[in-house]
This record gives sequence, C-alpha cells and structure tokens, in this order.
Amino acid sequence: MNQNPIYSPPARETVAVNAKPIPITAHQVEYLPSLTALRGIAALLVAVFHFEMAVARFVPASQTMFFEKSYLMVDLFFIMSGFIMMHVYSSQFKNRIQASSLKSFLVARFARVYPLHLFSLLLLVVIVRWLTNWGNPPIILEQPADILPNILLLHSFGFTNIYSWNIPSWSISAEWAAYLLFPLIALFINKKKTFAAVLLFFLVVLAYYAIMFLLPRVNPINPAIPVPHNLNTTFDYGYIRGIAGFTAGVLVYLLYELRAVKKAFASDMASLIIILGIIISMHFSLNDGLTVFLFAVLVLSFTANTGKIAAFCNRKFLQFLGNISYSVYLMQIFLQEPFSHGAYLPGTVGIGRGKQNIDFFPGLMYCIGYLILLILISYVTYQFIERPSRKFINRMWGNAK
Repeated sequence: MNQNPIYSPPARETVAVNAKPIPITAHQVEYLPSLTALRGIAALLVAVFHFEMAVARFVPASQTMFFEKSYLMVDLFFIMSGFIMMHVYSSQFKNRIQASSLKSFLVARFARVYPLHLFSLLLLVVIVRWLTNWGNPPIILEQPADILPNILLLHSFGFTNIYSWNIPSWSISAEWAAYLLFPLIALFINKKKTFAAVLLFFLVVLAYYAIMFLLPRVNPINPAIPVPHNLNTTFDYGYIRGIAGFTAGVLVYLLYELRAVKKAFASDMASLIIILGIIISMHFSLNDGLTVFLFAVLVLSFTANTGKIAAFCNRKFLQFLGNISYSVYLMQIFLQEPFSHGAYLPGTVGIGRGKQNIDFFPGLMYCIGYLILLILISYVTYQFIERPSRKFINRMWGNAK
C-alpha cells in the first residue's frame, strides 16, 4: 500500500531516512522520493477522514465533500503500491517465477506489512478486553469472532459482517492479496506486454464498475439504507478494490517507462492541473472512478516531474511523513477508540459514528492536535516496531544483507 510500502498503501524496497535510501534487499533501484511524500500526505488525509467520522465533523458536507471523499486516498495507496512493485520487482519475474525470487518477494512484503498490523491488532484487543470488557456492552466493530480473520488477513474477503477492530487494516488484507498475484501479473506483462496491458486495463475498469454498480453491497449498520454507487467497500469486496488499484498502478508504470510519456508529464503545470482536477472531483463528489483515474495520472506526473514539485517533495519533513505513513495509517485507531466507547469532545453536537458535529475553529484545533499526537505515536512505532521487525524478518528469512 505504500512505497516502503500503504498503506500502502500505503508504501518499496528502500527506506528513506532523512531522504537517504537504505537498501533492504540485494538489488537496488532508483529511489522515488515524490511518492514517499505523496504517501505521507495521503495518510494524513485518511486520518482526517476518520477524525471526522469517529470524533467530530468540523467541515460540513454541504460546504465541501473533499474530506468525506478522502476514503479514496486508500485507492491512491493501492496505485502507488502497484507502481512501486513493478519498479522494484518486475525484473525478478521476467522469464519465469523462480522459487528463490518468489520467496524473497513474499518475505520482504510480509516483513513490511504484517508486524505492525499484528502489533496494532493485538494491542487493540488487549485494550478492549481488559479496559472495556469486550466493549461492555460489546460494539459490533469489536467482536471476538472477528479477531482470527483479521490475524489471517482475510478481513477484506467477506469473512466478517462489518469493518472490524483496526478498521483501516482491511486494506492490508487487500494489499496482501495483490502481492500474491503480482508475480503472475509481472510474468504475464513481461511475456506479452501489449496483450497483458489491454486485458488488465479491461479487468480494472470492470472491477471498479462492478464495485460501484453490480455487486450486492449492503450497509453493514443499517441494511435498509441504500449503498451509494461509490468505491467505499472494505470488509466485503475490499480485496477487489485493492487488486484493481494495485493493477492500475502496474499499468501506470508501463506508461512511465515510455520516454515520450515521461516527458509530457515532467512539468509542474501538468502536476498542478491534475491536483486541481482531483480537488474539484472530490469537492463536488464526482464519480469515484474519475477520481481514481486522476490518482493514477497523479502518480505518473509526480514520478516524472523534474521541477519545483519534485524539489518540494524531497523536503525532509515530507520524506519523514512518508516514512512513518504506514504507522500513521494503522495507529490512528487508538486516538479514535475512546470516541467509539462514548467519549465526546467539548462542544460536540450529535450522537453516533459520523453524526458528531462541532464548530469549524474548535474542530480544526482539535484535529491539528490529533494529527500532531498521531505523528508522534507513529514515529515511535516506526522506530521500535516497524523497522526492527522488518530488518529481523528479512535477516532471518529473506535476502537482505
């Protein structure tokens, strides 16, 4: 899900510390700092989206739908993930899938996404069990029966009845499904590039269309409420959403390899036009398919950019945000958890998930404080959970030196 990776999602095989890449595999590839920065920004927007849903909404939908639509940042993570996987691993599956290459790939991916997922899940289970006695009364988002599907990364395949426990982690399940398919996708492309690109493009479009208009989606909280024609599927068909976005990122990389395309998207103006298009699409709540298409072009433009946007993305703070973005994504649940069990901010009006409202300026101040605290927590888990776990697993079972 992200270059390191989410994440992403956000997301691969080099980890930037103070914008200096440290290799964690035996091969080295060009580092893409613009995607690191983009991943960090997207992670913060997902955190704001969940703040408005779980804590207090301070930007009414009647004014802008931008934050309401920020769940789509997860699709940006998937696209970046597919792009980076092609960038890093495509050559390893050029002629055939060798056992050694497959093992190296899967160990590196497991080391990247699973340790923090398991840590955050088990920590959340302990908190809920011992501090709230399974919710006391239990809430539908934290059912003991849903723990095992979360541990096994099956919680985007319809094995649960609702998004559960560490809610954002459904995308890790979807990301893992995409990882398992990637060697076959890469081999297919390396063998029959044109045919594979056309077929995969058709399947991506079909998958997105099916999610929005064909699949029998049901509101998990109140089945009587119609589900809108959007891409906001998680626990039920999230794996389709993840694989579609990941594959879209793979196809974007094929465009990135074309010199003429790279040149066409190298200017700041190209990137700014795409950013403006995304803002307009989300502000007016245009079709999610359009926004995801613009995300795909955004990834292409950011990686091709050679101007001021590239220089801006290479700033230390943005690289830092990108490095800790996976922790930002998974650790946000702990700042939202009190509000799932009855806590309310002073000045909040309304009851229920997504129904709490607060005036703009106090809400903004609370949200800024929430993001600062989240960044601090994420730095700690990045330093003491993510990196050590990844290095240990790669040292024990991977090809890292």
